[in-house]
Amino acid sequence: MASSDDLRLLETITDADQRNALALRLAQAATPGLDAVLVKLIQRPDLADKRAPLVHALSFIDCSDHVALLVELVASGGFEAAHEALQALETVDEADADDVEQARAILDRARSVANLEGWREALLEELAELFD
Repeated sequence: MASSDDLRLLETITDADQRNALALRLAQAATPGLDAVLVKLIQRPDLADKRAPLVHALSFIDCSDHVALLVELVASGGFEAAHEALQALETVDEADADDVEQARAILDRARSVANLEGWREALLEELAELFD
């Protein structure tokens, strides 16, 4: 069973491959408290180009409390992170009404941007279908 030591290690580890492997192992073990650590890591600016595997790990656990974050990643994250975020959102069965409203606002803002990349436009269309 994973321990709080593993969660602390996940927060502080600097090697991306080791961090990603540990995140996935902890996610597969459904480690309590992991989602909070993953969200912190995903939001770290220094990990912006390395967050896709962390988003993937987050998708193993209940993402219903992180809908707005995941929508933001679809709207503005890198290619891999955006795709992983959409996959994570597809697993959410129910979300808080305020979170859904915030997510819709993010989606509307993202869809209003001119000259979106084709892949992002396609992801935003798929995302819009989730909220319909």
